[in-house]
This record gives sequence, structure tokens and C-alpha cells, in this order.
Amino acid sequence: MNVLVIGATGKSGRPVVDALVARGAKVRAAARTPGAAAPGVEPVRFDWADRDTWLPALEGAEGLYVVGPFGQPEPELLMHQLLDQAGDVRRVVLLSVLGADRLPSLVPMASWEHDVRMSGREWTVLRPNWFQQNFGEGFAEGLRTRGVLGLPAGDAAVSFVDTRDVGEVAAIALTSDGHGGQVYDLTGPSALTHGEALRLLGQASGRTLRYEALEPADFADAMRRGGGGERAVEWQLALFRHVRGGGNAAVTSAVHDVTGHPARSFPAYVAGA
Repeated sequence: MNVLVIGATGKSGRPVVDALVARGAKVRAAARTPGAAAPGVEPVRFDWADRDTWLPALEGAEGLYVVGPFGQPEPELLMHQLLDQAGDVRRVVLLSVLGADRLPSLVPMASWEHDVRMSGREWTVLRPNWFQQNFGEGFAEGLRTRGVLGLPAGDAAVSFVDTRDVGEVAAIALTSDGHGGQVYDLTGPSALTHGEALRLLGQASGRTLRYEALEPADFADAMRRGGGGERAVEWQLALFRHVRGGGNAAVTSAVHDVTGHPARSFPAYVAGA
């Protein structure tokens, strides 16, 4: 099967590419700055902001893994427009977010889910919890320089999910039958607070790492000072309201149900397993 992976160099896209190759798929790995070619992987350029890159990337694709147009103007429109051009694509897997159906409309994942459902194609929606890998990528700078992670998450627990599990579920949904019309809430096997997560990371690294529960207004001001636009600020605040309200603490069996193995735990991520 020929699969186009949009966002192939991102946190979820890389494991999707690896999992697809392991299942024998031919992968077109699409990104604004494509990576290197590898066995089974053809790098292609795709840019949400450059419509001229869309059709060449989609050419010959039977399956599509898509990470939405974060950061683009009018992100609600682009998903529908892309799917309209995806002529030969018969299966679509969309990366959404846990609780997409309970977030305000300015967070466009629910709109993207609607577009995928209405596309006339066999679709699967993945709603993962916050990634375990955020601690090694998105949160890394503050932890490396100051040993502190400041977020407006309160003391709420989160069932962090490993991106390798997300990638495996996506690859299975794209290359095998029985997943059309499914929405999978993907979580790790247990929930822990950011403070508990940092204690585990600190013990493994021999460092003292500390979580600081920020007030939402202070977090928003820091985002604005860093150049974040107002929509991005409100988007992040909405996601963290969901966390503080307990919406990210649930544990599901979806990873096991689809892959046949238990979801990878946060201690396993910390240990490099």
C-alpha cells in the first residue's frame, strides 16, 4: 500500500513512518523540509501554506496519515480543501487530540474530524493524550537549562501516551481492515501528575527536576511575550483547562485492543525501553 504521511518529521509522524515500513507499506514522508530517503521511504515536500505542493505529494497515495495545519491562518478550511484533492486516497487516519469533542470551537480538531468523516473515504480518528515524548522534545529546553517545567496543568493527572504506540495504531488502521469509522482514545496504561513524571525523569538522570504549576494568566502572558498569537494562546489555555478538569486522566484499552500489546508506560519511556 502507498501511504502519504503528512507531518512525517514530527513527533507522531516519525513513528508512523517507522511502523508503516515495518508493515511493508511504501511511504511518502511529507514535510516542509523533507528528511533523508530510506528503504521503503520516499521524502516529499508538503507545505500547508503552499498549495502547489499538495497534488505532487498526494500523487499515487492510497492511504493518508494527516497532522492538521497547526499555526496556519483559517486552519478549519484547509483540511476540507486537502481532502477534496486527495483523489486516489481511500483510507485516512487523522491525528486529533483527546477530548476534541469537548474543546471550544477555536481548537480546530473537531472541525477536522468532521471533514474526515464527511470525506467519503474510510476514516479513522486518533485522539491521543499528551505525548510522553514531550518531556524529551517540547518541554526539553526549560528542563535542560533550569530543571523546571512550568505549565498551567495544576496537580491533575495525565495518562501520557508513547508516540510509538500512536504510530503503530495509525499504521495498523491504514494497512488492515476493521478500523474504518473508529475513534480511538489513545492513552498510556496509568495516569500521573507532571510532578510525578518529573520525579521519575530526575531519578533516571541524576538531576533535580521540578514542576511549577502556573496560573493560566501568567502562562498566557509568557506565550504572548514569546510571540504567540492570540489564537494560539487561547488554544493552549483550552487544552490545559481540559487537563485541570480531569479530562486527561482517563486510561483506555485502545492501544492494546488495536495492537495486541499493552500501552508503553511512562517508567518504560524514562528507562529508554
